[in-house]
Amino acid sequence: MDNIVHSNIALFILIQLVSLLYLVTTVLYGAHFFKDATPAARYKQPALALTVLVHVLYLGLLTSIEGYKLSYSTFNLMSMVALTLAITYIFIEFTTKSDKTGFFVLAFSAGAQLISSIFTAQSSGAGPAFTGFGIGVHLIAAIFGFSAIAIAGLYSFLYLLLFRQIQKNRFELLFQRLPNLEVLERLTMHAVAFGFIFLSITLFAGIIEQKASGEAITLFEPRLVSLVVIWLIYGASIFVRPITGWDLKHMAYLFIALFVFITALILLMTFFSPSFHGLALQNGPYYFTSPYI
Repeated sequence: MDNIVHSNIALFILIQLVSLLYLVTTVLYGAHFFKDATPAARYKQPALALTVLVHVLYLGLLTSIEGYKLSYSTFNLMSMVALTLAITYIFIEFTTKSDKTGFFVLAFSAGAQLISSIFTAQSSGAGPAFTGFGIGVHLIAAIFGFSAIAIAGLYSFLYLLLFRQIQKNRFELLFQRLPNLEVLERLTMHAVAFGFIFLSITLFAGIIEQKASGEAITLFEPRLVSLVVIWLIYGASIFVRPITGWDLKHMAYLFIALFVFITALILLMTFFSPSFHGLALQNGPYYFTSPYI
């Protein structure tokens, strides 16, 4: 099968443009954070909005050519991770009115998109794909859930760095530029709340779609167990924290560990699995054997 990006000039241009826009947006957020550059502060949010818009246009064109099917290839999903990271960050920035952490989130997003663009352009384009509303909800919710986990882990890391600087009376760049501990804690818990919501949707959409397909749910499938455990931890973090009065330093290491675990799982699957699902196409638009990406 020919590479669809090479055979369509509009897709080829868009995939290059998306990567460039992510890099430019990340640089603008970085210039505002590290240099407090006024032009960067003025243009970074419009650049982020344009990046998300062009990325949606790219994915829309990509799926329309294939009859609105999305591939389960890891590199295709990495592009969706980049997009959902950016969208999740926009929601967090909008709801918390804090724009000082965008560089750290968008650097991760830009890296994911750059890797996706390079390997998508080199791959054959072959592989399983899905159609259908239910499985689409399941997949997209899972990717949004991962994005929220990533952001919670990054914010937890920044919280601990700032906490250590304050403990050591070292009032350097991070202390001057980052939001205070209270705001970072609020940012992290916003990300955790988003993660819990999207992981809940992932679970229930997967179960409903599994039943609709007539397949038995494998309760001890490793990825399903991982999803349920993370979902329970995030739920407990939201509901137990107000009761116990814990601040973020009691949970930050856990959120970082979950982020590292999920990222390592995705990297392993990138190299050792052709897709996120145990998926095989069988006489229909899709057939899947696992309720979790």
